Amino acid sequence: MSAITARDLSPAFGSEVFGLETCIPLDDDTIAALRKLFDERGLLVFRNTPLDIRFQTYLSELLIGNDVPDPDALTVKDNFLISNREPTGAAPYGRLLYHSDQMWSGKDRVDLISLYGREVGQPATPTMFVSAVEGWDSLPAALRAKVENRFAIQHYDSEVYRKRAAGDTDVLVSTYDTGEDFVTTPIGFTHPRTGKIILYVCQQTTQRIEGLSEEESDRLLDALFDHLYASDKELAHHWQEGDFIIWDNLSLQHARPNVVLDGPPRTLRKTIAPFPKSAIAGPKYASLAKG
Repeated sequence: MSAITARDLSPAFGSEVFGLETCIPLDDDTIAALRKLFDERGLLVFRNTPLDIRFQTYLSELLIGNDVPDPDALTVKDNFLISNREPTGAAPYGRLLYHSDQMWSGKDRVDLISLYGREVGQPATPTMFVSAVEGWDSLPAALRAKVENRFAIQHYDSEVYRKRAAGDTDVLVSTYDTGEDFVTTPIGFTHPRTGKIILYVCQQTTQRIEGLSEEESDRLLDALFDHLYASDKELAHHWQEGDFIIWDNLSLQHARPNVVLDGPPRTLRKTIAPFPKSAIAGPKYASLAKG
């Protein structure tokens, strides 16, 4: 059994974990301890932790409550890379606004994301996090009253993303066909596994608030974003090679400052869970400056 210990990275969310043995299978007590910590803290950080893609995939499935009776039967994808070096790397440059992956999807919900620092030069661009659970819990009463029973329209639209970027030419705008129509979700969204209430809007893919004019919707969303993304609510993960981080994609949102192609190498191996049933066309990338 791994002797798991942890320390909080911020009052609201995030823990650095020590003592994990990256072996398959993990014992039941270790699995239970990690699941409990993950559901309570939302983000787990393992520093200087050599591991292969099979263990990364295995732990990703375990933490969302899935049993893995035959780890050898797991579908693994070793070439899903966030990289400014690899020719097929995703998000190879630019700044990313806050989002939860595939928040717009009605068929391929992403519950968990993990990243492993395969090649990381310094100074490395951090990954930024906020808690949408803490965002909901700390909503001022007047703002909560405006959104408590309202719904948000979720979809990926590059033009809306450009508007949210507010002229920042470092912002990376991805364009792709999601293959899905607009999805409507409660602004106060109940987490399907933990039962916690999430402030379920984001800069990248929330189009508007249902039932409001465009002007009213923009004004209310701006107020929610100012609250959710306040600098005192952010947590930065400063990358080192061999870092392994894993987070709840529903309860947390992530972003990053600018990455440049000719900057220090930054190649992060990614997994998502559950493994997607379908695939969308690969994104095309363009900063605002490049159109």
